[in-house]
Amino acid sequence: MFLGFSLFILYTFGYETFYQRLITQMEGVVVSSRDIHSPNNPRYVTEYIVRAPDGREVSYVAGSSDASLPQSMPAGTTVSKRKWHLDYERDGEHVSDFPAALYGLTLGAALAGLIWSIRLWRQQRMQG
Repeated sequence: MFLGFSLFILYTFGYETFYQRLITQMEGVVVSSRDIHSPNNPRYVTEYIVRAPDGREVSYVAGSSDASLPQSMPAGTTVSKRKWHLDYERDGEHVSDFPAALYGLTLGAALAGLIWSIRLWRQQRMQG
């Protein structure tokens, strides 16, 4: 059971949040921003259209998790988020809003739990 919990934490905090934030890449000006509310969910997402420096327009959906860039940025906002970085720039200002220490502690504890579970499982296999 502890093994399953550790794997769940590694997946949700590690892959679904930390890794997704790391691989997000965007540069340009927000052309449109639309908040989308779900009738059955108090959380919402923001759908952006961002015009890149080369003139290409791309869509980006910001959810309510730490994996996303912020919601509800108005049209005209300049955003630059580089791949493999947790921080980004908004209107030329550096923004570091990702709680890296919290995620480091959580992922470290989950990894320790995973290693402990595997060692315990191997000991039990050898004994019986």
